[in-house]
Amino acid sequence: MGIPSVTVVTEPFINAAKAVARSQGVDLPLVVIPHDYLTEDEDSIRARIAPVVDEMIAALFGTDA
Repeated sequence: MGIPSVTVVTEPFINAAKAVARSQGVDLPLVVIPHDYLTEDEDSIRARIAPVVDEMIAALFGTDA
């Protein structure tokens, strides 16, 4: 089964990530995070990412978020 992984993608790149996965025949678990986080400080980034941490864990381990 390999190593569990999840792809974290910002909103504008969802379609591109899905297209690449389809072209490779891969079932790619995606976790979507808000865009434009690169200009924020660490605390702001943590606050924006916190809501999807459970989703990331669920995607890695095949459980419900």
